[in-house]
Amino acid sequence: MSELSQANMALLDDIKALIHQGRQLDTVVVDVELTLLYWKVGMGISTTVLKGERGEYGKQVIEDLATKLMLTFGRS
Repeated sequence: MSELSQANMALLDDIKALIHQGRQLDTVVVDVELTLLYWKVGMGISTTVLKGERGEYGKQVIEDLATKLMLTFGRS
């Protein structure tokens, strides 16, 4: 293999490593953001709908909220 080809192979390997690292970082960032999103939604429901009290499962307010969110964002 020529010197240029070895340099090209090294560059290719470096670029592949950068892409893999970027993808891993993207996954971590998305996981963190989803966790924060779900926590904020839960806190909003807890303070606004449940007023800090324990909720009864299947409460109509929560069902209505879930239905409206699914109409806007679809099922996840």
